[in-house]
Amino acid sequence: MSRNFPDGRDLNRVFPGSKNGSLASQFAYQFSTEILPHADICIDFHTGGASRYNAPQIRISKDNEVSLALAHVFNAPFLLYSKNIDKSYRATCAKKGKTVLLFEGGKSLSNDKLIAKEGVDGTMRVLKHLEMLGSDFEIETQKSTSVIIEHSHWIRAKYSGLLHLKIACGAFVKKGEQLATITDPYGTKRHIVKAADNGYIINTNEAPIVYQGDAIFHISSDKNQVND
Repeated sequence: MSRNFPDGRDLNRVFPGSKNGSLASQFAYQFSTEILPHADICIDFHTGGASRYNAPQIRISKDNEVSLALAHVFNAPFLLYSKNIDKSYRATCAKKGKTVLLFEGGKSLSNDKLIAKEGVDGTMRVLKHLEMLGSDFEIETQKSTSVIIEHSHWIRAKYSGLLHLKIACGAFVKKGEQLATITDPYGTKRHIVKAADNGYIINTNEAPIVYQGDAIFHISSDKNQVND
């Protein structure tokens, strides 16, 4: 129920770890030295945290043709270019020359069958591509190619209050379109959150209450992006 170890450390921020460090660091060290050397391709599964819901997406580093090709095989609805975070599992894989895909979808502590299916179906497509499945496995193919997102940014709350979402995660929105409203508990104040540009909503904050400065939408910001 928590990504933190009993010592309070986040496992995904202590890779590659150390032999005599904290409990989380020792765990990362054992994984990095005993398991990772035997792997050729790694898939890292994540959800959004703190009530933030991610549209199903694969994240890879830019200019990595091998990861890009495999990401197309996985075929999640969205494909994002993002930098590796220092001391993360994904960064350690990259430093060791391993091909790695990071899958993001849904939110933490939530049983979402649609998100789980996206992750399972994509993984099955990758396994089939690598000829690791028997012929009796049925693989579901996507109807469309992944939407590639090179640039994105966060829309943050300008006011504190009750958050009312008006747009679904994964939707394409146009500049000026209403995304949400932030109200006070008594209904006397109502602030409208609008899209500054065209883009896809790839993460939404589903918390009932937000504070000024909280991230509420992650939206693509590629120039001249249109909905196909």
